[in-house]
Amino acid sequence: MTKIISTILLLGLVSMTYAQVGINTTTPEKELTVNGTMKTSGIVFKQPMEKLGTNENYTFIIKSPSPENKITAYNDTFVPNSPAPINLIQYKITCDPSDKDWVNQFDTKINSQKFLVVISSFGFTQPIRTFSADWLTPMPQIFAFSSGGTWKLKADYQGFSPDSSFPTGEWTLNLLVFDRSYAKEFNSTQNLGATATSTTGSAAAPLIQ
Repeated sequence: MTKIISTILLLGLVSMTYAQVGINTTTPEKELTVNGTMKTSGIVFKQPMEKLGTNENYTFIIKSPSPENKITAYNDTFVPNSPAPINLIQYKITCDPSDKDWVNQFDTKINSQKFLVVISSFGFTQPIRTFSADWLTPMPQIFAFSSGGTWKLKADYQGFSPDSSFPTGEWTLNLLVFDRSYAKEFNSTQNLGATATSTTGSAAAPLIQ
């Protein structure tokens, strides 16, 4: 008899778990709908993840690192103009006439502790030449580097210069600027092998996996 009663109670509890419960709302949309703020020590997501319905919105939440420790929610109704999680910034830098095509250090004033900068593409307005008798293909040195707490830019056709018959050159540098709240930077120096003629190799360990 005890076993029968236990079974009945268990079935009753199971049937209750499929009821829709609403907190601060009389029209719950899911098994549990909370209209307001909620605090929890952990969240377990259903597998596989459900797709959003046609009438449902999304919210993307990120937390900035210390000391700011701020939580920001992004969705299709709120994407800030600046700074956003991913920003595209274009610089047009006119070279000094005496430096030809050389940008040794341009300070973007972008905080290198808060943001990660990647040069996505570039362009230079003038043709480049060399005075060498050999046919050479100019290869620019272009990169962003962190120094003094901000991101600096370098651009140069080393060993080459614009044709003197053209006006001063102008660089166009397109930057992708990521919020470090969810972007991580890895720096690693790798060696191909023990000999100078080695042309193959592999990383000692994966940087991410």
